Amino acid sequence: MIQERKPLSFSSFPNVIKAMIENDEKAATVIDKLIELKGESSSLTTLILLDDMNIRGVQIYSLYKLCEENIKEFYSAVINMTEDGIEILNETSAPFIPYKAVFDGNSIDRKQHPEKYIMTKEEREICVNHKPKIEKDLYPSIKIDEAMQIINNKGFTCGYQKEYINNHEKETYRVFYNKNNDIIQTISQDNKDIFLWEESNLNIIESKNGINYISHIIELKDHPFKTYEEIKKYPKINLIPRIKTVESIKFKHQNPSYTSSVTSSIYDLLVLEKTYQELDNGLKKIYAPIIEISSNIAYDEIINHLNADDGIEIATNIQNILGYSLSKTKLLKAKDRFCEAHGHKTNNKKRFVSNLISDDPYTNNMNHKIINVLKNDIEKVTN
Repeated sequence: MIQERKPLSFSSFPNVIKAMIENDEKAATVIDKLIELKGESSSLTTLILLDDMNIRGVQIYSLYKLCEENIKEFYSAVINMTEDGIEILNETSAPFIPYKAVFDGNSIDRKQHPEKYIMTKEEREICVNHKPKIEKDLYPSIKIDEAMQIINNKGFTCGYQKEYINNHEKETYRVFYNKNNDIIQTISQDNKDIFLWEESNLNIIESKNGINYISHIIELKDHPFKTYEEIKKYPKINLIPRIKTVESIKFKHQNPSYTSSVTSSIYDLLVLEKTYQELDNGLKKIYAPIIEISSNIAYDEIINHLNADDGIEIATNIQNILGYSLSKTKLLKAKDRFCEAHGHKTNNKKRFVSNLISDDPYTNNMNHKIINVLKNDIEKVTN
């Protein structure tokens, strides 16, 4: 018997996200992008709208794919949903999930009439046999050897490779680069001989003042290099390129949520210096200018999230689950940078305790959050 969906718990925003993604990592990524676009308050309203229409988990990602992976179009589709849109979404997601999206639903009605929100066997067969045009693009994949040949023919070299077991399945994470310093990061499922373009990002690197920055990001699909040829049309976005670690990949996979995604990316920055030692010489050349600043950026991100109230959970995850011992000194320096940037006084004396004393209420509040981070014992529990 199909289990009914539980009502959302509004005790915290992370709890809402956890219920909405239903352990689907791709749905978590969509919500992450939504939060970046609209902020937490508007995103919460959007998630409630989705829940009223009984759209969660795989359905969220299916809707995102229908919107050509454009988060602005996804947001517009949610707030302007039509009955035709609901029908197309059901046709798209029916092969993967038994729950039915509805146009005129809400959480109270779902509790009173749960059968209305679950597809009958006949409804699912109709949707599956319909085979919408978008279906092929939902989970685009090719065989590993074929994908590697395409990448090599385009002039890319593999500069970093890690094999690991994830959920009892063997996977391989690879980082490729070419003579222009463009980066491809991919994941393949070795036991199934599947190379996942959808898990791949093509990061186009630009050099400014001797430092390499990502200027474009392309999510690879069936024909990734067709987009690559048109790269000059893309707007420029300066970001720090990050190389994933096995620990962060597993952690994000086992804990698919916005907070876990942030935790993983910060952890990757913290250990970039160690990861750097395993890169080939070509990749080392590209990432060399990043090493010096990666740690500061990671600590700055922790402090930013401490200010947003999810930083203690992120810092605890980094220490207690991923097993990385955060530096007291670097945390305090990042806190001082943050407070000073926001016009608040700090105490820059050398003694550690002095740095946690301030007559500025805002700075004092941040100091208490730092203490909450540091008082946690470090105990790595990741297998």
